[in-house]
Amino acid sequence: FDVQSPELTVRETVEFSGRLRLDANDPAISDDETKMKFVDHVLEIMELTDIATLQVGSFEEGGLSFEQRKRLAIACELAGSPSVIFLDEPTSGLDSRGALVVIRAMRRIADSGRTVVATIHQPSAAVFEMFDDLILLKKGGNVVFFGELGEESNKLVSYFEERGAAPIEKQENPAAWVLRAYAGEHSSSVDWGERYKSSDEAATVRTQIAACREAAAPSNKIFFSSTYSTPIKERMHLMCVRMLTIYRRSPPYNMTRMVISVLYAFLLGSVFIQTSFKRGNVTWSEEEAAALIGTVFLSLNVVGTTAMTMAIPVAKRARDVFYKHRASGMIGHNSMFLGLIVAEFPYLLALSFIYAVVYCATAGLLTTAASFFWFALFFFLHTASYSYFAQCFMCLVRDEKTVGALQGVWIGLNLFYAGFVVLPQNFFSFFWLGLWINASRYALEGIIFTQFENVSTQVVASEGSPYWFSLDCETGDTCSASLLDFATFFFGGKFSASNRGIDIGVLVGWNLLALFGTWFCLKKFNYVNT
Repeated sequence: FDVQSPELTVRETVEFSGRLRLDANDPAISDDETKMKFVDHVLEIMELTDIATLQVGSFEEGGLSFEQRKRLAIACELAGSPSVIFLDEPTSGLDSRGALVVIRAMRRIADSGRTVVATIHQPSAAVFEMFDDLILLKKGGNVVFFGELGEESNKLVSYFEERGAAPIEKQENPAAWVLRAYAGEHSSSVDWGERYKSSDEAATVRTQIAACREAAAPSNKIFFSSTYSTPIKERMHLMCVRMLTIYRRSPPYNMTRMVISVLYAFLLGSVFIQTSFKRGNVTWSEEEAAALIGTVFLSLNVVGTTAMTMAIPVAKRARDVFYKHRASGMIGHNSMFLGLIVAEFPYLLALSFIYAVVYCATAGLLTTAASFFWFALFFFLHTASYSYFAQCFMCLVRDEKTVGALQGVWIGLNLFYAGFVVLPQNFFSFFWLGLWINASRYALEGIIFTQFENVSTQVVASEGSPYWFSLDCETGDTCSASLLDFATFFFGGKFSASNRGIDIGVLVGWNLLALFGTWFCLKKFNYVNT
């Protein structure tokens, strides 16, 4: 009952259920206005009108009470206008007042012409009185009584007293009395299950069942023309709107990663803030140039790791709610898949743009519009791959602990094979495979060579260094080359500006693989017990 999106309000939660469950082919509820009137009616029946604008929240952060959540769960089911509602222990965990409120709402549902079937344990007299019929089971699932309760449970009391049960005491709760009557210490010699089988009440029930079977006709068979009540286009639209609303009301997720990105961008870029405004000197040392490459490497992996870590719990909450909605016949995996993509995309775009502005401005790489575009594009594709793989991993396995293991493998491979911790020229044999399929490697190559080609800064070789010898310098000479030439040397000629198309293609491919994995896992797996 508590599998709800905490970011949505009570009304939005019930509206979503109503819009997806009410049959669009029914002329009586063919338009959205009529559906919303029915939702208002449901909220009124469940006594939720006064709290309709409150967010559902969570037990950890605050929100609806335990009893209010139960009523909301019932309202979501009632929003589909079912003929029969089954409730499993709707009063469990509630105090007497909360139980009375829930049962009162169930009584209103029954009075509206719907059948309510509920299991219940140790109800109060006031709660018990609200039921019309009772099926009483003993250990083993054998029926002890099935029939109308009658006014003040007089039919139930008469049935047991006529068959030898101790008389009910004045003001005694009939629910407590009947348990004592058939399961108490003085009833061990009586098989109430067998007594019911041979009773007139049981015979009447068997006759009614036989009549229903005989009266069954093919024309009365319930048939649905489609699996879902609403068209695929509407389901996808409603799911996208829902997920965007959830993300918009998730500042701990979105604002935190934005703030972290700005801080890291400034921290890493400000290392070069003094030299970035002294381009007139047009010289850098080898160490400064290598450090600039290092900050790009850190930018990609720190922000990417943060994005993946923060996306996992958000994806889990969305996934678990989706399992409930799919089991209820509201939406399918295609709608959920699209909702996850659409909700994440604008925030990834904004994060990448903000990071590119802050980092490039402080590091001195804000040279041309084209170079800024390439930086933002590569950074976006790389960060998106981390976020979308977080969603994929969370849909692939059951819990967050297992996802943590997959996350560790993903991050470790991206760090090791990016081409900075171990330079590409130092890989050999089968290690080349990791370098050529690694997402961070292509993002690093793409950013470095698109940014350095428009920077006029010269890198001065330190005398006696490998870079100095690569420039064929003589002893005592001051040799220098462009940042682009230094980057080519730094990566052993394995990275190149001519690989830009490949860099983009591979990063897009990784994102598509993550999205396909999410779609496939949503379709095939169902971890309903998480």
